[in-house]
Amino acid sequence: MGLRKDSLRRYEELPFAATVPSPQVENEDRITGNWRVQRPVNEVEKCTQCWQCWIFCADSCITRGEDGPEYNLKYCKGCGVCANECPTGATTMVPELDFED
Repeated sequence: MGLRKDSLRRYEELPFAATVPSPQVENEDRITGNWRVQRPVNEVEKCTQCWQCWIFCADSCITRGEDGPEYNLKYCKGCGVCANECPTGATTMVPELDFED
């Protein structure tokens, strides 16, 4: 039994909260994602675009893409908060060694 898409609140329905916007200008001297051991991966089929990942990301490295969250891996530290807050399990943390880039 999974969660029904219509049973989840969308970001427009959440109470007002302050968020830190994503970096507008990338600063190559301050890249922090190069020591990450896991990276977030989003399954588009499971994603309801509730944006809980975006709200809770401490590094503000998630932007709202057309098909769901997009991760700026230059700044993502791999903490896993986005995966923990995802109500549908669409975002998971995958070991960096599983990727070639």
